[in-house]
Amino acid sequence: MPTIRFRLALLVLSCVLPAAIVSGFLIYDHYRVERSSLLTEAMSTARSMVSVVDRDFDTVVTALRTLSVSDDIDSADHTEFRRQASNVHAILPITEIVLYDPASGQQLTNTAAAGQGIGPATLLRQVVRTRQPGVSSLYRAANGAMTITVAVPILRDGAVRYVLAAQVMPSALNGILTDQKIPDSWRAAILDSEEVIVARNLQIEQFQGRQPRPEVVARVRQQLEDTFDSLTVDDVEVVTLYSRSPKSGWTVMLGVPHKNLTAGLLRTLESLIVATVVLLAMGFAMAWLVGGRIAHSVHALIDPATALGAGRPVQPARVDFREAQQVADSLERAALALDEARDRAAKELRERRAAQEALQAADVRKDEFLATLAHELRNPMAPLVNALQILRLPGRAAVPATNVLDIMERQLKQMVRLVDDLLDVSRITTNKLGIRHEPLVLQDVIAHALETSGPLLQQRRHALSVHQPDAPVPLTGDATRLAQVFSNLLNNAAKYTPNGGRIALDVFVLRPPAGDTQHHGQVRIEISDNGIGIGASALPHVFDIFFQADRSLGRSQAGLGIGLSLARRLVELHGGTLTAASAGEGLGSTFAIELPLAAHTAPLSVGGDSGSVPVPPLRVLVADDNVDHANTLRTLLLAAGQQVQVCYDGLSALRCAEAFAPHICFLDIGMPRLDGYELARRLRANPQLRECTLVAVTGWGQQQDQQRSRAAGFDHHIVKPLQLAQLNELLRARALAPAETP
Repeated sequence: MPTIRFRLALLVLSCVLPAAIVSGFLIYDHYRVERSSLLTEAMSTARSMVSVVDRDFDTVVTALRTLSVSDDIDSADHTEFRRQASNVHAILPITEIVLYDPASGQQLTNTAAAGQGIGPATLLRQVVRTRQPGVSSLYRAANGAMTITVAVPILRDGAVRYVLAAQVMPSALNGILTDQKIPDSWRAAILDSEEVIVARNLQIEQFQGRQPRPEVVARVRQQLEDTFDSLTVDDVEVVTLYSRSPKSGWTVMLGVPHKNLTAGLLRTLESLIVATVVLLAMGFAMAWLVGGRIAHSVHALIDPATALGAGRPVQPARVDFREAQQVADSLERAALALDEARDRAAKELRERRAAQEALQAADVRKDEFLATLAHELRNPMAPLVNALQILRLPGRAAVPATNVLDIMERQLKQMVRLVDDLLDVSRITTNKLGIRHEPLVLQDVIAHALETSGPLLQQRRHALSVHQPDAPVPLTGDATRLAQVFSNLLNNAAKYTPNGGRIALDVFVLRPPAGDTQHHGQVRIEISDNGIGIGASALPHVFDIFFQADRSLGRSQAGLGIGLSLARRLVELHGGTLTAASAGEGLGSTFAIELPLAAHTAPLSVGGDSGSVPVPPLRVLVADDNVDHANTLRTLLLAAGQQVQVCYDGLSALRCAEAFAPHICFLDIGMPRLDGYELARRLRANPQLRECTLVAVTGWGQQQDQQRSRAAGFDHHIVKPLQLAQLNELLRARALAPAETP
């Protein structure tokens, strides 16, 4: 296995080498940027030099055109014109100016004492043909000197009558190279339109009139500008840059020697290599020394660690650095920590067992709840089955006995109440239980609750005493939910009090202290009984969901164990509290509700009883895949004098509605072929059925279900079963609605 010293040496390498590599990369990147910048500047220099060459030629052309307008050209004696031309000749870098007659091929005048001729014949023909000025390539004149000819045409009556030409000295272009202050090691040259060297910053006498290397000439002829590596005519490796004038075809070429570009890079890399070697040597030396000290400290920690594992006392270790001392101290603390860990493990084991027991208890409570639910559902089902069998007995009158119908209605209400309580519990567990906040009067709510609980109180022959203020007690909340709370507590008192017991409902108004304008006080409602009471062990859990105390009257009155939990949640949503108190088993119990008072008394609504007003006949469509529900609802509607059509799936209902044109539709949601939501959307899309009232009659009653029905176009959402009073109210409201417009 590698030693600490070896690892430290690797650490030195891993630190120094990447830094050296990165530095080398950065140096090379800097070199590339500098090289690119240098070449860019060199190309700019080449462009400017080409512009100067074109400018010098344009200067000669301008001077010749100025002479071309002289009237002395057409005279037989050209002495005066020769004098004028000599003045121009004196101020320009030219050797002679020649006036030439292209028709006769004769030289008419020459500013030089011994003229060398008009110049290249090709240039003269080009000027005559194009009627534009022209510049020749470098050529050798008759006297053996290298020269350049610039010629311009002179027009008379739209034709070229004369050609005026000037011989330019090639040495005049050397000043362009000198003015740019090109470095001595660079190569700079000016090439004519045939890529012949006209001027050069070095050895011009040797290379004037020659072309660069063939591969260079080939590259120059391909495009106006380019940059590439090549050899100069004097065999120097350079980066060649050139720029050719699109006007004259002349080229300025610059050559930057490679050694000029890479010299700085090589010097920097050499320095980097030396620095890297020095750093590695120093790092390895330090790694050797530090590694030895670390190894000594590590060996000193072996004995304490072994003792800790064996459970023996840990002796302090002599080490050479702080981290090792911290490890030694940690070994001493580890012995104490092990004892604490054993204690915590034992505690966690006990907690885990307690949690497991709690889960088992919850599972038992769940089983008890399911059993109780089955029991509570069977209780009302048994009388219903018996009542149906009574109605089927042979020889019974056509009209069933009133007590049989009362039994069926009472047991059905009990089953509906169980289902509603279960739905409310679902809303509690998902935090979706909501209430309305409306002005109300406490006395009206209590009256409603007493009306609901009255039959059970009378059945058990309890003596009920109610004490409440004569003045209205104003509240803000949901009257239906508060009545549900009061009736729940009254029903519990009636069930858990032996027959003939005493039950009291007392209301106390608690006004705020004098001077307190922020609060309106509270009202306290106490519901007490002299029933079986609540044991001390069960009292803290009476509001737990599904909790059931062991009552002496047996499980027949135990319920589902959700009523008190639901009641407390409803009271809390009203900003109040619900508490329970009992002196013990057999000593009765008291449930107290405290609610905040409202600022003003809620107005009492007075309305007439419209239940006895007959409903005008309407066209009614019923759609439900539950055949029994659809047919029984049809029977109720026919009994109310309505015209009724019944369908058992959504698609049939859509076709029937288009032909029947109903005033109101009672539609189930979960139907085959076309569900209630889509059916409602299609009915709303039909202009002839836009005024039809759509009522969803369904077992789906959650908040999101009601929102979906409203979005689909339903006017009302009724949770099954549909009560007769609700049915009559919906029919009456539709009958009183404005008549449909055609």
